[in-house]
Amino acid sequence: EERPPLNLVFLIDTSGSMDAANKLPLLKQSFALMLPELTDQDQVAIVTYAGSAGRVLEATPGTDRAAFMAALDNLQAGGSTAGQAGLQQAYAVAEGMAAEGEVTRVILATDGDFNVGLSDPDALENFIADKRDSGTYLSVMGFGRGNLDDATMQALAQNGNGQAAY
Repeated sequence: EERPPLNLVFLIDTSGSMDAANKLPLLKQSFALMLPELTDQDQVAIVTYAGSAGRVLEATPGTDRAAFMAALDNLQAGGSTAGQAGLQQAYAVAEGMAAEGEVTRVILATDGDFNVGLSDPDALENFIADKRDSGTYLSVMGFGRGNLDDATMQALAQNGNGQAAY
């Protein structure tokens, strides 16, 4: 089927709480399964956050699977959870990728723990709602068990005009 080009920014939680087999390693496997669905019209980027946020992969064509997988393979968990900094950087990257007629989305992959920076659920929801109004949407993918904050993940996705999945 025809679909508009996708601009996807994968915002990946690489904090210490993601250091479990059912978290960061599962996340890497899951994202690898999605790659065959991307086309050369699609763009992907990766931003990570732990104690701070960083861009791991610049906007890259969706068919450059080697670059995407190399960036994923290098990810390791450790540190605190600076979700605010990650969200801000991911949205900035997404805005730079956005174009008329394309779908732009930040996909947050996390265990749902935000403990550095903006962590108040209402403030996070307002930040994301403002970005939604600019045309960049947010979906949330939850990984792991234990400290998974499903209520926050659902609220963020709803305010971002996206979906939340565990």
